[in-house]
Amino acid sequence: MFSLLVLLVAAPLAGQGVGRIGFSRYTLSNGLEVTLAPDRSTQVVGVSVWYDAGSRLEPVAKAGLARLFERLMFAGSANVPPGGHATLTGDLGGRVGAIVDEESARFSTVLPSSRLALGLWLEANRMGSLSITDTTVGEARLELVEQLRDQLDQEPYAAVIASAVASLYDTLTCSGYAHAPLGRLQSITGLTTADAREFFRAHYAPNRASLTVTGDFDTTQARQLIAEYFGPLPRGPAVAPFACADAPPPAARTARVTDRTAPAIAVGQFFPIPPHAHRDTPALELLEVIMSQGGAGRLNAALVREALALGTQGGVLGQRRGPGAFGLFAIAAPGVAADSLAALVGAQARWAAGDGLTEAEVARAKRIYRATAVSGRERPADIAAALQHAFMFHGDPEAVNTEVDRVLAVTLADLRRVAGTWLNPAAALTLIVSPEAAR
Repeated sequence: MFSLLVLLVAAPLAGQGVGRIGFSRYTLSNGLEVTLAPDRSTQVVGVSVWYDAGSRLEPVAKAGLARLFERLMFAGSANVPPGGHATLTGDLGGRVGAIVDEESARFSTVLPSSRLALGLWLEANRMGSLSITDTTVGEARLELVEQLRDQLDQEPYAAVIASAVASLYDTLTCSGYAHAPLGRLQSITGLTTADAREFFRAHYAPNRASLTVTGDFDTTQARQLIAEYFGPLPRGPAVAPFACADAPPPAARTARVTDRTAPAIAVGQFFPIPPHAHRDTPALELLEVIMSQGGAGRLNAALVREALALGTQGGVLGQRRGPGAFGLFAIAAPGVAADSLAALVGAQARWAAGDGLTEAEVARAKRIYRATAVSGRERPADIAAALQHAFMFHGDPEAVNTEVDRVLAVTLADLRRVAGTWLNPAAALTLIVSPEAAR
């Protein structure tokens, strides 16, 4: 029911507080960044490739182009038939994954440890010779349109929230974040094979990618295979760095919209926050736990338990190397007016910056955060994601071994300062969602 749960994604977790990840790193002559993190205690191997190919790099008029590659990357290549990547992996009991968001395109393959060569070969094949034809683009485009229609028809609040978050960014100075990654029906249906080929040429080259191998493998063998499969691939063209100019904080404003799929009135408050690498991010991540995690989360205690809301959520909306966003969201209980709920949601942001927050709540949040960190690095795929995140968002894979400690070091005073700075009512966008009137 609560689609915002999909949008509020916690950062990958790792750090000295939960055990150190050992790794080695090097760069191929074609620019491919390689990280190797062996763990011989497992029986599987994970191959992860992250491309700097997120939706922030697509032209606004072609919104949805980056997401097209969630499907196109499984359309086959010079030596692999359509769907072959997933089929070959699945037949061996493995699995594949693909996520494209504002920042990156992330692809993962998990296989039995004896099949490392296959995993690397498959990734190198599609990096070097992806099948981009009128047929494969047409099929991917149709699937993306269906996904967008499903969101519009079956996911209450999702589309209006995505639009609200995009409106936090200036369309001229930060256009990459000023549109929803999933795109629009009009822009998706207009995507062409030439568009896909140009985006692939620019952003799916070795010098735009980071390869991480985790799990049960021999480092010497892995380096040999990587040199054999990826070494011959040519560098791609130089790409202009992403631009998102600093802008004055926006004035407080309210947007009132209708959502034909919404079962009830809902209210969101959204705040601009700094890039993920900012020193205040650990406190913002801990604040997410305090506001939303578990039955004792502040939003649940203040709104759901008091029969004022049917559901709530709050936290950092995704991860961005540029300016981010923090959201608080509540679905109104029967009889609760939209403006009343908006006032109640706004009060929770002020509570976090005031004297209401206690040391006991901070300690509880740290326990939850650390437990999540431990469970979030148990599998080779999780470790690969943590290493990739550290390199992409912090520029240094060693950050994987300090990130959780930075969160656990946050103090009550830090939280109050950060909440007061970034959850600022004077810069908030208040979104009031009403169900579409019955006809």
